[in-house]
Amino acid sequence: MTAQPTIWPQGKSCAVMVAVLFDDGADAIAAAPDLANRSKSLSVWQFGANRGVERLCRTFGTSNVKTSWFLSAETANRHRDLLRGIIGAGHELASSGFSFERHDTLTSDQSLEVLRRSRDALNSLTGKETSGFRLPQGNWPVGFDRLLLEAGYGWSASLNGDDIPYTHPSGLVEIPVHVELEDRPYFQFNFTPAFPKGQSRIPDYEGVLHNWIAEFDAYRRFGLCYVIQLRPEWTGTPGRISLIEDLLGHILSFDDVWVATGAEIAERQRALGPAIPNNHPIRVFETYRMEQRSDG
Repeated sequence: MTAQPTIWPQGKSCAVMVAVLFDDGADAIAAAPDLANRSKSLSVWQFGANRGVERLCRTFGTSNVKTSWFLSAETANRHRDLLRGIIGAGHELASSGFSFERHDTLTSDQSLEVLRRSRDALNSLTGKETSGFRLPQGNWPVGFDRLLLEAGYGWSASLNGDDIPYTHPSGLVEIPVHVELEDRPYFQFNFTPAFPKGQSRIPDYEGVLHNWIAEFDAYRRFGLCYVIQLRPEWTGTPGRISLIEDLLGHILSFDDVWVATGAEIAERQRALGPAIPNNHPIRVFETYRMEQRSDG
């Protein structure tokens, strides 16, 4: 196996980023618009703002872990009190758009306008420069990395295709994410209407913790970048918060682990990271799309 190039600080063998995706139900309504008129079902997602955010913040504070929160400008404006608490605890805020848009349905000019407007709104609310972005839904449009840079962003945590940070040819830093390190596939559940359709049963909590720890141990072994993605409505509950406490306890038991925000990881990648090889998934996909266009 080829050794992974490392950009981690001296004495650190891997990186960990704790990401919180605070969508406040926008993700659910985007997938099932009728939920907007079903107050009982929608309240499952609204639990995050009511209880989950504060519970996660307390847990992060107890563990002395700084995290990266992704939210839209509309969510930030709607929950200004929560926003002040998140910022006051030293956490980083990053953008997931203005109102949970699908950029693959917009023109480049429309996307750029939305990206600028959402960043300006977050900057105004937080008093800080927003550098990170997470694609809220849909596919990654051609040239979207260049639009993010033009709008003032420096890094993204939207794509897969790797398990260490990489730099797009445009210069935008990507911090890859993976579905097995999200809470939603395990815990998103609603009876009436069934959401998501074909949903399985809620899994055993110890099994979920085992999966997350097994992944972390492998990421540490191979010197990778472990990104755990949490949502206040799913892991901010009284019982599931213990999973986060136990996971962070395991991660922090090793002194060779660098727990960092997205901006900190992106800064090191930008300064020290190697250029992506020609066979990297980003380049392969670009080549494929060029071939498709040339075939008519």
